[in-house]
Amino acid sequence: MKQIIWSSETFYDDTARAVYQDSQRDFLEDEDYCVADQEWSEVVQGFLVDERNNLNRDVNGIIIAFADLGLWHGRRQGFKIYDTNIATILKSSEDENEWYGDGMDIRSRHIHHDGTNYVLYRIVPDMEAAELVGEMIYNREINEDEFIKCTESLYPYVAEIYGWPL
Repeated sequence: MKQIIWSSETFYDDTARAVYQDSQRDFLEDEDYCVADQEWSEVVQGFLVDERNNLNRDVNGIIIAFADLGLWHGRRQGFKIYDTNIATILKSSEDENEWYGDGMDIRSRHIHHDGTNYVLYRIVPDMEAAELVGEMIYNREINEDEFIKCTESLYPYVAEIYGWPL
């Protein structure tokens, strides 16, 4: 089951926008108020700031991401080493973004003009281990399944924050 942390698709959610617009009409006491696209975009981005605040927690280890990248010249694998704070994963400059739990792991999907990037976030004990795993990903010595075997899930940390079942 997909448990959404944050999704830019909220921007396109007519129901969420209507609820916001109705609440603003009540707050402003203006029945003719109509939310502008720019304002709605800022509200949705504000939701992301809220989730960063929710996830502003450290883990026991270093967060590392395994990425399946959709590039103009085909699919490639890559990695990124974060620090110990979960909130650091909630950053992207792609056109559409989504972070979620899948019941076992924390993942994200990022759509851009060349394709879609799929990212899996896990934990290693320290920076030395992160650099070693990153090098193995870069050199294509491990795939996602092997990455899962040599790392710890980030999911329990996030599940605790949101009250998701383990």
